[in-house]
Amino acid sequence: MDRINSRKSSSANDHQGTRGPGNANLRRPTISTDYVFDGRKGAPYVEEDAVAPLNAYGRSKLAGECGVRAANPQHIIVRTSWVYSPFRKNFVRTILRLAAERERLTVVADQRGCPTAARDIAQACLEVANRCALQPELTRHGVYHFAGAGDASWFEFANSIVEMAADRLGRSPQIVPIGTSEYPAPAVRAADTRLDCAAVLREFGIEPRPWRQALSDTINRLLSNKDMP
Repeated sequence: MDRINSRKSSSANDHQGTRGPGNANLRRPTISTDYVFDGRKGAPYVEEDAVAPLNAYGRSKLAGECGVRAANPQHIIVRTSWVYSPFRKNFVRTILRLAAERERLTVVADQRGCPTAARDIAQACLEVANRCALQPELTRHGVYHFAGAGDASWFEFANSIVEMAADRLGRSPQIVPIGTSEYPAPAVRAADTRLDCAAVLREFGIEPRPWRQALSDTINRLLSNKDMP
């Protein structure tokens, strides 16, 4: 039985922009993760919620946040969730590959998060950086959450991927939900790391796109360009 889950990869160095006073990168947003939370809240996390990472990945990202705070009191840290793109290894590319090869996929259904396109994260960080550069006196430093609007389980995420790609793949494998306990993984994973993104909208006017809309754009880009790495 094929079982699928995902380990999120970082799109930025944990300690970026922390090389010392006078560095032009000091107000560049630093990317962190929803996995700094333990997933036990039962509701979307806000920036002020207590952090309690369950695994080494979350702990390393939290250490990165602490390093940025120590290096620069006017830091901007952006926590995001379940990142995917048309490039490199990620959940969307994995599901598309397996959907083209197999008749049946099993995917974890009892972990929830907010799927987020890397392109949207980059755009949000650019807008934040522009505000920091043009209106530093009006910018509130600190931690912000940015993730795709809405939420899903990995199972729901995989279903959406296959449904959106079915016509071009010419097939639609069966997606079977399983529990985390049925998916042996070396690291403990938080069950519910949904992020509340109200603060980034309030402070910067940045409103995340619905995750399904961003996913559709990514799949269209992937399947229309077979040369992507």
